[in-house]
Amino acid sequence: MISTEYMGLKLKSPVIVSSGPLTQNIVSLKKAEEAGAGAVVLKSIFEEQINSDVQKEVESNEAYIGHSSADYAAFSRDRYIDRYMKLLTEAKKNLSIPVIASVSANSMDTWIDYCSRFVKCGADGIELNYYPISSDASVSGAEVDKRFIAFVEKARKAIDGPLSIKMGYKYSSLASLIASIDKAGIDGIVLFNRFFRPDIDIEKIEMAAPAPVSSAAEYGEELRWIGLMSGEIKADMCGNTGIHDGETAVKMLLSGAKAVEICTAIIKKGFGVISEMNSFIEEWMKRHGYESTSDFIGLLSQEHMADGWKWERTQFLKTIGQ
Repeated sequence: MISTEYMGLKLKSPVIVSSGPLTQNIVSLKKAEEAGAGAVVLKSIFEEQINSDVQKEVESNEAYIGHSSADYAAFSRDRYIDRYMKLLTEAKKNLSIPVIASVSANSMDTWIDYCSRFVKCGADGIELNYYPISSDASVSGAEVDKRFIAFVEKARKAIDGPLSIKMGYKYSSLASLIASIDKAGIDGIVLFNRFFRPDIDIEKIEMAAPAPVSSAAEYGEELRWIGLMSGEIKADMCGNTGIHDGETAVKMLLSGAKAVEICTAIIKKGFGVISEMNSFIEEWMKRHGYESTSDFIGLLSQEHMADGWKWERTQFLKTIGQ
């Protein structure tokens, strides 16, 4: 049985389709379920994008809305939320697997209310994306961490239902931060978010946006940190970024992940890759005599290895693998 439990949700497969272009319409969501996905994460609502779009609308209609720009902005913002809730409702009506709503937020404010509305609308869980760019040199790393922890604590108190945090890894003490947000009582931690990476077009002499896809070699950091932390916290961990095949999925589970999220693999190979990954996991389990994923999840986490110190290595060792 390749079923697993993640954030208190029972999944028929540890393979989750992550937030992205493949989870923004009901047709693709149905294909994901038919291919064997354990759950789907709806395409994120991006606070920054919505605020930007709403501001443009306000500016373009300024001559008509007069002094009621605040009300107009709130109305415009609600249109995005209503559209998202419609997709969520439709997904819950048509799918039998868990449907997780996703919000990419820079602050909580009204977004806590939106998350609560998603839960009431039927979302099986909430995945929050949070990663502030610390470009202000006057703000210390300790202050950045403090704000992150406060964000998670506020979200946990306000959101009644399974809650996960999808985060980056560029913090001064990632282990301490993960342990701190775990104490807030969240249900899942997704490692790691793949962020926009700026580029420059040297012919047009302007900023460029490279394709937001991962390579099959990008899973090393989450593998390390899941291996290091999965045995130390209560929250379930989920691997994300660079997971393109069943072999990498098994590696994540062995390190301690309860599930994995994939996107680029489907974009490149189609929804059939989900079935391929499930088949690989199942066949691998049979070869090694495992009857359920719980028999081997976390088997190679630091706490379960005699030589768990290897997870902490940052320099090459000739002896590893020999």
